[in-house]
Amino acid sequence: MTTATYGQIHSGSVPMPGATDKTTSIPQGVVAFFMVCYRRASQRRQLAAMDDRMLKDIGISRVEALDEAAKPFWRA
Repeated sequence: MTTATYGQIHSGSVPMPGATDKTTSIPQGVVAFFMVCYRRASQRRQLAAMDDRMLKDIGISRVEALDEAAKPFWRA
C-alpha cells in the first residue's frame, strides 16, 4: 500500500478514490451561469439608462433598448 502525504493530496497530485472531473465541473458551471446572468442584468441596466444620442451611436432605437432591458436576466 502506498501512502500519500498531506501536501500531495492537497496539491491534487494523488487521485482521490471516487473523484471525477464531473464533481468539480458542476460548481464551476453554476458559478459561470450566475456570472453570465449578473453581466446580462448589468448590461441591460446600462442600456436602459442610455440617452437617445448614445442609442443612436450604437444603432438601436429606444423601443429596442427598452425591450432588451425588460428581459429577465436568465434569458439571452
